[in-house]
Amino acid sequence: MSDLDLVNLLRKERKAAELLPLETGFYEKVGEYLAELERDRSQVKDPYSVEAQILEDELKAARGSIGRLIDLRIKKISKKVQRAGSASKDVAVKGMTPEEERIYRDTLAALTEGRESILSRVNRAEGPTTERALTPKRGMNQEYALVMMMESVPTFVGVDGRRYSLERGDLVMLPALHAKNLCNKNLARECKQV
Repeated sequence: MSDLDLVNLLRKERKAAELLPLETGFYEKVGEYLAELERDRSQVKDPYSVEAQILEDELKAARGSIGRLIDLRIKKISKKVQRAGSASKDVAVKGMTPEEERIYRDTLAALTEGRESILSRVNRAEGPTTERALTPKRGMNQEYALVMMMESVPTFVGVDGRRYSLERGDLVMLPALHAKNLCNKNLARECKQV
């Protein structure tokens, strides 16, 4: 690997909207390349020679290129996380190295958890919207009911731990507690199962 390869890779990555696939073990190879440059620089007898200066410049350029490449790729990963977090679904991890995929998954988990925490505080501060407490009474079993949504309701977490984003016209199986509350508020209509 040469510095020119890193510069070209950085240029291509800047032009691409999505992450470019990197070869397996890419970051390890870059680390080996930087270590090799360090070794070469340390073996030069005169630290003020032209050879030492060339190696120093190459090492500085390589570190700068890989740093900018990592920052750019993390920025693209962050955008994927943001899209996945706001869409409440996982976005494909195409083109990511295993290290980048771990960043993506950890960041998405933190973002989703933080977003739900904020939403729960906002919903609590606004007062009840469509539901009251989201925990069933002690000893209550998890029964479900089929309902047709008559109106859209804000996203909520059910007593079963699932997130529900319900729109008008949706036909959905809900925990009986939520189905009853929505029907009582004329936001849904229970459908009898055959």
